[in-house]
Amino acid sequence: MKKIPYDEILNIQKKVNIVDIIAEYLPIEQKGKNYFAVCPFHDDHNPSMSISPEKQIYTCFVCGASGNVFNFVMNYEHISFVSACALVARKIGINLDINDSSKKALKESKYDNFYGMFDVANKYYQNNIKTVYGKPALSYLKKRNISDDEIKEFEIGLSLTDNNVSKLLKKKGFDENEMVDIGICGRSENFVYDTFRNRIMFPLHDTLGNVVGFSGRIYNNENESKYVNSKESVIFKKGKILYNYAKAINPAREKKQIIIVEGFMDVIRLHTIGIKNVVATMGTAITKEHADLIRKLSKNVVLCFDGDKAGEKATISALEALETIGLEPKIIRLEDNLDPDDYVIKKGVNAFLTHLKNPITGLEFKLEVKKAKIDFNDYKDVSSYVSSAVSLLEKIDDKIIYELMVKKISKETGLDLSTITSLVDGASKKERKIITKPKLIIKNKYEMAEEYLIYYMLRNPDAILLYQNKVSYLTNKTLSMIAIKILEFYELNHYINVTDFSLFLQDDEKLINEVLRIDGFDIPDKVKNDVIEDYIKTIDDGIIKREIDKTKQKINATQDVAKKILLLEKLATLKKKECK
Repeated sequence: MKKIPYDEILNIQKKVNIVDIIAEYLPIEQKGKNYFAVCPFHDDHNPSMSISPEKQIYTCFVCGASGNVFNFVMNYEHISFVSACALVARKIGINLDINDSSKKALKESKYDNFYGMFDVANKYYQNNIKTVYGKPALSYLKKRNISDDEIKEFEIGLSLTDNNVSKLLKKKGFDENEMVDIGICGRSENFVYDTFRNRIMFPLHDTLGNVVGFSGRIYNNENESKYVNSKESVIFKKGKILYNYAKAINPAREKKQIIIVEGFMDVIRLHTIGIKNVVATMGTAITKEHADLIRKLSKNVVLCFDGDKAGEKATISALEALETIGLEPKIIRLEDNLDPDDYVIKKGVNAFLTHLKNPITGLEFKLEVKKAKIDFNDYKDVSSYVSSAVSLLEKIDDKIIYELMVKKISKETGLDLSTITSLVDGASKKERKIITKPKLIIKNKYEMAEEYLIYYMLRNPDAILLYQNKVSYLTNKTLSMIAIKILEFYELNHYINVTDFSLFLQDDEKLINEVLRIDGFDIPDKVKNDVIEDYIKTIDDGIIKREIDKTKQKINATQDVAKKILLLEKLATLKKKECK
């Protein structure tokens, strides 16, 4: 693959801010001079990725992932370094002329064929709803208070009974087998037919906005399933897709909140009242993949499922899935068993907005569910309720929330505050676990001297020159390669800094991670040259010590008298050097 010249990479990097780019992918928050985000490269529950606007690098303090803006995009998007450079460049209006022939690019070009089929079908369905055949479907949507603007915004269409989609796709040269494989069409013996017939069509998009499937809804009271979805394919996995996700990305980041509902109509209804930071689970349980997608939008999550028992059960399931990855969703429970769509129509916009402004915590919701099943005149029921409450209270870190919840439970049950608090304390002691700290890797003075030398070579041209003139080699192969790259960078550019040097390393993640690890050492940035020379002296001593140890091993291993004499002479010479 063609490499991008360093000067061009540097030019792009100087025109972007890594904070802005990462903020397009993850919710970030500022703490001091740096920004922090939940690391997407491991199962992170707390913001452990630090983003430095000064150095234009990111570092995860847990998994060690680190690099510059191009490395982040490369690893997040699972694309090549060259493709990442091109993508970042496009974000600032620079068009890089590259020919990325990687396997990933080939794979994507194959999928483009599938996306193309869905795009053709989607446009055909949208056109149908505007024709005379679409009048009954339009009438149905109007009765559901869906306007022409929403029909256009959400690309709502109509499938007919004419099998024209399969005919149109074949006419455009698409492969019949692929049409069947991705679910747009079905096959009966040698006859290929449209999968969706006489249904209002909702296109389903992936996170990049590509149509990857459909959900078709009945509208003439037909005696069929209310909704029929595309079958799963290489580009459509229901457990990895949330309805309206691509459209909700920017609104969610602007509002710093994401609202999760169950159905298409709920999303569309909230959109009509100006709430655009909303996605739908499409009636399926929230998966680990769903949860990860949600976390990328905001840590402020509101669950607003249907108000009936099924919605309550779905809320409990979603709450558990999101809490598993460190999110603490708020809950809206709508009265009269209504879903958000019906609620806005029947109760009004203000009533819904009042709920949105006053969601309850996950803890409150769990206790409300438990309380609904309790007979407070039955001591056993009350005891069971208090036990459930205690197991939840011990997990609360916020002292204010803890105090308020203890008072609420005390009022509900008639128990003293001290009794509830003592039960929580007792449960906490019982559940307390011994946490084993990770084993600390202790390095000797010779290894530390090599790392410190690299630290100063990344900052001080004098250290580079001292290395060039006085160091024979470094025993750590990774550090040795970094030192060689530093020399190469300095000879080309006549300066050194960590940010630009990391760009020079391009996609060599092993070297970049090691450079940024060493750059994070808590030692003075500037020292006198004699300190650096002391490190070099220690490195030389380490080399001699290793040679002495190797020679001793050879002496002990050989039975050849002549070889042993030569090795003893070598050992004597090495010891003289060691004493100098």
